[in-house]
Amino acid sequence: CRSVSQVPVAEGKSVQQTVELLARRLEALGADKQGTFGVDCETYHTAATLGTQGQTGKLMYVMHNSEYPLSCFALFENGPCLVADANFDTLMVKLKGFFQNAKANKIESRGTRYQYCDFLVKLGTVTMGPSARGISVEV
Repeated sequence: CRSVSQVPVAEGKSVQQTVELLARRLEALGADKQGTFGVDCETYHTAATLGTQGQTGKLMYVMHNSEYPLSCFALFENGPCLVADANFDTLMVKLKGFFQNAKANKIESRGTRYQYCDFLVKLGTVTMGPSARGISVEV
């Protein structure tokens, strides 16, 4: 069972300062660093030529996870989830007539993995483009 939560930024602190505070708390509890992790998500929308005029396009989210380096995940809006090999990005380039990359909407979460007793805790900074947008904690 996994749980991913967004953690609010501490009052008067930056995102990075809050992540450092949470990391110190985990280490004070006895958690051991187990390396790093990274997850990224790119948004694609259906090309305008596919939809009828006046309708908004469907969205597809393509994700990569350092825990699964040989896989790529695609989640269709209100639809199925696809697990493919890492070369799926190459296929998306060839499908640019059907799906267009919303370049401004790439989001990433990167940070440190901790082992605490039987739990794996991932503490990360969520960024969109060059700016930090929040904090994620996965247990």
